[in-house]
Order: sequence, then C-alpha cells, then structure tokens
Amino acid sequence: MRNTSNFCPKLFVQGLELSYPEADQALISGLSFELEPGQCLGISGANASGKSSLIHALCGIIPHYIKAERRGEILFQDAALHELPLCEIYRYMAVVLADADAQLMFPTIESELAFALENMAVPSTSIRQRIATALVYFGLDYPMHKAPHLLSGGEQRLLLLSVVEAMDCPIVLLDEPERGLSKTSLKLLLNWLDSLCKRGRIVILASHHPEVLSVCDQRIALGS
Repeated sequence: MRNTSNFCPKLFVQGLELSYPEADQALISGLSFELEPGQCLGISGANASGKSSLIHALCGIIPHYIKAERRGEILFQDAALHELPLCEIYRYMAVVLADADAQLMFPTIESELAFALENMAVPSTSIRQRIATALVYFGLDYPMHKAPHLLSGGEQRLLLLSVVEAMDCPIVLLDEPERGLSKTSLKLLLNWLDSLCKRGRIVILASHHPEVLSVCDQRIALGS
C-alpha cells in the first residue's frame, strides 16, 4: 500500500445499493468497502454492469442529477457524504466522468481551471500557481484564452485531469480516465495515478484497461 500522512481519514462505503426506476432489480446491491489514504480501487466489468453508475452514486450525481435510488452510507472524515449536497461533496471529491466534452462548461481553459478553485475559496495567488503547475504537469502549453471545446478528446481529458490536480481533494473519482489518450498521455496518466497515491489521496477508477487497473490495490468486478 502506498501512503503518506497528508490525509489520514479512511473512506467507508457500507451497504451501497443502486437501482433505476424502470429496472426489475437493483443494479448494485450490498456493496461495502473501505479505502485508506494512498489506496486505489479499480472497478471493472462488462458494458452496462454499473461501473459508471457506481461512480455517479459515489459522487452524488445519483440521485441529485440522475433519477435513481441510492441506499447505504458513504463516510469520510466526520462527514456522511451521502447526505451532503453536491456543492459540499466536491470539497472532498474531485471527479472526471467518461464523457470529457460533457464536463467542460466554460469558454476558456483558464476559466475551466479556475471555477472549482474559486468555489473552494482558494486565494487568487494560489489559484494562479495551482493552474500553472497542473498545466505543466500534463503538458498543456496552450493560451489560457483558448476554448476547451477546440481541444482534441485526449487533450480535453488531460485538461479535466489538470482540474483535479489543481483542486487537490483527498478523494479522486475517475471514469475511464484512459479514454482518448495517446500512448504518451497514457504513461502520463499512470505516473499521475502513482503520484496521487504516494501523496495519500484515495483514488477510485472505473476502467476496462489492464494497464490502468494494474495500478490498483483493490478491485471490484461488477456483474460477475
């Protein structure tokens, strides 16, 4: 297990159940796990097995935006994350969804990176420093006024990973983080995942990719 002392609390998921209104049975039932700082959990399974739905449930997209029923507890530090509104959950979790383009909301790279940090009340001088450091890490040497939607799919994903790096949250959720990445960018992703764990972050990722799953300390195979 990789670990540092930056973040001490464990993440507890207890009795998680997820079901959609039109479904005859629960998609996920009785799922429990715990993760210590520096650990990475990999979620695998066939298409439609519930990988993305589990990510959505953990970060609150279900039930706040997607109509589905979620039961169980998600506990971290002194917070019951399953009871918090989205604006509060994202103080603990940073998320990159499978569809990168759908997660980009702002007209420039700078505003895309700055929005979450401003909402976290990060001082403006620290925002500039965090943005610069994150962009350099992921090799995104672009004018800050460039529109994110003009980037390629792989570049958009790297931009969202840069947002996560800049947010510096204790928990990171990633849905198919390798999607659209070149071999060079994939190696960058793998190094970053290792770096997150060494810095004591808790990482949960859903993936089909054997190389990405190989970095995980624990695995859950859905639909098996």
